[in-house]
Amino acid sequence: MSTLPEVPAPALSRVLLVEDDAGTAELVRRKLIRAGYTVDTAPCVKDGLKALTDKAEKAYDVLLLDYMLPDGQPWELADAAQSCVPEVPVVFVTGMSNENVAIEALRRGFADYVKKSEGFWDELPAVLERVARLNRIKGRLDETSALMGAIVEHSSDLVAVCTGEGCLVYLSPACYSLLGVPALEMINKPWTELVHPEDRAALLSLLVNAQNNPAQITTLRCSRRDGAVALMEARVALLQATAGTQPMIVLTLHDVTEQREYEDQMQASLREKEVLLREVYHRVKNNLQVIQSLLRMRARTLPEGEAKEAIETTGERVHAMAMVHERLYQMKDLASLELEGYLRDMFNGAVSSSSALGRILLDLDCEGISLTLDRAIPFGLLVNELLSNSLKHAFPNGRSGTIGISVRRIEGAVRLTITDNGIGLPAGFEPDKGNSMGLKLAISLAQQLGGKLEFVSENGCRMQTDLTRL
Repeated sequence: MSTLPEVPAPALSRVLLVEDDAGTAELVRRKLIRAGYTVDTAPCVKDGLKALTDKAEKAYDVLLLDYMLPDGQPWELADAAQSCVPEVPVVFVTGMSNENVAIEALRRGFADYVKKSEGFWDELPAVLERVARLNRIKGRLDETSALMGAIVEHSSDLVAVCTGEGCLVYLSPACYSLLGVPALEMINKPWTELVHPEDRAALLSLLVNAQNNPAQITTLRCSRRDGAVALMEARVALLQATAGTQPMIVLTLHDVTEQREYEDQMQASLREKEVLLREVYHRVKNNLQVIQSLLRMRARTLPEGEAKEAIETTGERVHAMAMVHERLYQMKDLASLELEGYLRDMFNGAVSSSSALGRILLDLDCEGISLTLDRAIPFGLLVNELLSNSLKHAFPNGRSGTIGISVRRIEGAVRLTITDNGIGLPAGFEPDKGNSMGLKLAISLAQQLGGKLEFVSENGCRMQTDLTRL
């Protein structure tokens, strides 16, 4: 448990001593002056009241009050001291041994009690130092209490305090604005009545876990007087005033009804947009497949030659773009395309449209990499061109073999490598100086994605590029 900070007593304090015995008053006055205090004296209640209420003088820091005064009871003077602003603490001084007097003094909130014994004035400096320190601490606590009270009273959250048995003893004014119920109406009722009957078990669960997890928050339903249901974020804390006493329960309710309604609207809007986006991807895919079908139909009517090959190649490129949209509308995350399944589908489509079906195998090595639509289209076209190049040239005369596709992240880039164990590259091969439209397109696509395409003839062919814009 945290302790209050040490508050040093003031170097000089102003004391009002009310004592009808002149000799005693003089002894006490001299002792306190030597201890560093400024002392004014008064012989009776009347003069003491005048000194306390004299606005021309500086306020007193403490009142030393004798019990037996010639013109009346000391309580009137003590009450006047305690009603001053700031309050003047009272130290009661008496020669009587009656315990009832001491009890009455403490009941009235006196700061301390000193019995007139032989040389009692020697004790007074230490008593006044202690009273001054406690008074400063009390002032700080009063300021803090007033500040916290103002915060709670003006907070938009509902703050409820109840006994350990769950009986409400305080509710902040927000009770009316949040639930439509005056705070006083809920006093002495069970705290569980603040929430919906079906959520009371969850509220009690918060209490059970309050000591182990004081930061726990649970959303509960609260019934408003007009019949509406409000959603509240609930926190529960346990406060123990003194050791051995039963802790008080503090419940804080923060209205999140409008926030949750807004979130629900946003979620509904997102779901609607997701449906529309899936429909867009689906229709684009269908349109591309129609274009691909038209190209295939036209290619079948042409004789073998460059024209037929150009149309078939264009159909394969359209197919590569169509598969991007097909994969996207099937993905849970519409914003990105997962590569492994896409590359496998692309290979199967390329093989099935050629004469290599059944004799060319795929060796796929792909990290869990996803691409956005603006990157997936050029990447898919690049892979399609390189796959088509291997299928057309690496395995002539019905030769069998394997094509490998590797996509791995390296520092600052994604490395794409396509290999085959075919016949390799022809002597003097220079990809940028040839007449192949497909290779020129592949080189251009690699550059668009921040890479440079390299060709190596080694146990077949290896085509590799490090793409820095993926």
